[in-house]
Amino acid sequence: MFRIYWTEEAEKDFESILSYYLENASFRVAELVYARIKEQVETLKTFPERTRIGRVSGTREHVFHKLPYIAIVNIDNDTVSILNIVHSARKYPSDS
Repeated sequence: MFRIYWTEEAEKDFESILSYYLENASFRVAELVYARIKEQVETLKTFPERTRIGRVSGTREHVFHKLPYIAIVNIDNDTVSILNIVHSARKYPSDS
């Protein structure tokens, strides 16, 4: 079984997502988004290979079911590192 590691940048992305839903929807919606993201990330512990090859070399991408987000991940020997969470409409990677 793999362990899950959240980078500081991924945690900030997650916090921004939740803040958006708190401000533009409701606490309940933010709570549901939180639960769905956490639950789906946790499933990567047992089957991280189900992610797709990433657009950035050395990464993979997990598309969240029923959410407009993609987790950018790196899979190591025993760790799945969550590098970022990006909105699926966002230009990723950026040209900069």
